[in-house]
Amino acid sequence: MKITAAILLALMTIAGPAQAYIVSKEVGPLLQKVQALIAAENYRAAAAKLNEAEAVKSTSDDAYVINQFRDAIAAASLDPTQPHCTSAGMGVTRCDGHRATGVQP
Repeated sequence: MKITAAILLALMTIAGPAQAYIVSKEVGPLLQKVQALIAAENYRAAAAKLNEAEAVKSTSDDAYVINQFRDAIAAASLDPTQPHCTSAGMGVTRCDGHRATGVQP
């Protein structure tokens, strides 16, 4: 759970300077449920709840925060034993974990 909190904090920090995002009254309660599901490491249910939030979003802040939660879920649910896509080294690693050929780092 500490890792999830750290990932959320990192994602929000990377997003740039501190800015208050105000979500709509329809999306807010759904995002609170998403946050609880992420904390419980129930990423599938959290993603489903985000889909509900996506369906009722009405502001650009709604869309931004929903996307931040999607990124957090994706990062938190990675299986560390499996290779993943990465942009590190400007594309020198393919999605299957093997080094790409013919790519200049």
